[in-house]
Amino acid sequence: MIDNPYFSVDEMKCKGTDECHMNDSFMEKLINIRTELDRPMIINSAYRHPAHNSAIGGVKDSPHIFGRAVDIAAIGEVAYDLIKLGIKHGMTGIGVAQRGAHDRRFIHLDDMSNDTHPRPWIWSYK
Repeated sequence: MIDNPYFSVDEMKCKGTDECHMNDSFMEKLINIRTELDRPMIINSAYRHPAHNSAIGGVKDSPHIFGRAVDIAAIGEVAYDLIKLGIKHGMTGIGVAQRGAHDRRFIHLDDMSNDTHPRPWIWSYK
């Protein structure tokens, strides 16, 4: 993972294996988003080892297993700003989870290519 002032390996690593294989190009985009947002971003999920992704019910070819995705805790205006900045900085997949308890709400950002996933794409979680 590229060195940066905002995100530590500890917060980006797989919660099941402690491995961290974040894609450098993705991280550059995420750092640009964080710089422009100008406020902390709480990362709920970043890199996932394929076995851990499967164990938690993640989709088989999740961008998380390629180190090209994060889920960011966000509600309200911050969620809105993350969506705008994600689009501006080249995120091609945006998932919106804004229902239920506030501490369970997040925005998913990824930059997978059209070759592996239909893109650009935005969706909401149940």
